[in-house]
Amino acid sequence: MKTKGLLFNRFFLIFISIFVSISLFLLLSGLTKFEERFEKKVLEVVTADIIGIIKNTANSIENNLEGSENYIETIKKSKMTQINLENKLSVLLTENIKYAYLLYKDKKNVFRFLADGAPDEQKAFLNQKFDVESEAWFEVYKTKKPVLLKQPLLHQLSITYLEPILKNDNVELLLVIDFSIEKTKDVNEVITLVKDIVISINIVVVIFILILLIQTIKYYMVKKTAYVDKLTNVYNRNYLQENENKINLEEYILVAIDIDHFKNVNDTFGHDAGDLVLKEVGKTILSSIRSKEDIVIRYGGEEFIILTKKQQSHDIKSLSVIKRIHKNIQRKKFRNTRGETISITVSIGVNLYPHESRNFKEAFNLADKALYKAKEEGRNQIQIYKN
Repeated sequence: MKTKGLLFNRFFLIFISIFVSISLFLLLSGLTKFEERFEKKVLEVVTADIIGIIKNTANSIENNLEGSENYIETIKKSKMTQINLENKLSVLLTENIKYAYLLYKDKKNVFRFLADGAPDEQKAFLNQKFDVESEAWFEVYKTKKPVLLKQPLLHQLSITYLEPILKNDNVELLLVIDFSIEKTKDVNEVITLVKDIVISINIVVVIFILILLIQTIKYYMVKKTAYVDKLTNVYNRNYLQENENKINLEEYILVAIDIDHFKNVNDTFGHDAGDLVLKEVGKTILSSIRSKEDIVIRYGGEEFIILTKKQQSHDIKSLSVIKRIHKNIQRKKFRNTRGETISITVSIGVNLYPHESRNFKEAFNLADKALYKAKEEGRNQIQIYKN
């Protein structure tokens, strides 16, 4: 009855937290939409003149390049054209307009500089790579329409404006202007007030939910961190140390698995490829075992331990799980991050009677001996320990 009461209380608290969270979310959404509409209106008013100047500059650049079969190649080959364009861009720079530059996108979808209006000591060189942080930069090439990217700050709106320059109805160049706009006092006060309310509500929601659920979250996080290997998602050595004396060895056969020539994988393809192989081997083992009966542990770098449940004391039937693991790894196509195939096999040592040893460590040592015998006899095989 006590357990049922605790469960009821927990579910009741979770229900209340969900109900309150939904209510606060609806209120929060309304405030957020108000702020978005308000700021959008401010942007329309204060950016109108600047955007007009940007469009005029884009038209001027297009007129200068009129008659060219390829805008990009024309700019690259003509130093005079580059200087002319950079002069046009430099004229745009003011206290609020920080940067003005002309970009193109190469065949590998990398943005590169064609002209930069910055002073000489800050100027980007021709074809210099330009890293973008938003998919919106690529969307311009699909929509063929300008894009305004904004980052609201407390006292400023930081804006990047992308103006496409077309040729034959395709985006050929991208005129980019970075500028900031001071908010009026009233606008700033209203937006600050809205943000303070939103932040306060967020804090209340977070605290409320944390108070109700922190113990449950903490329990699962600690359990996963302590006992599960992050890379392979199987149990780790901590789990084994904690539970080896609790495991009834009469119920299991004990298996040691080692990835053959794993050092060569790291040396040839790199440690990222090695981690990928370990991850895929762990996944293959987990998909091959009986999840409710067998136990998988990552014992060392590339070595795994499997405790496979005996099937009515029939050793041969118990081995079917191990044979399935071996076969599935043989069939698996392992690839590195570049898509190159990596040949992976495993050697397996089996102790059919771990309960006859005095403890888990001794039982494992016998499986390990069988493993090393498998390696000595050519690897990629299963060896059963024999007295």
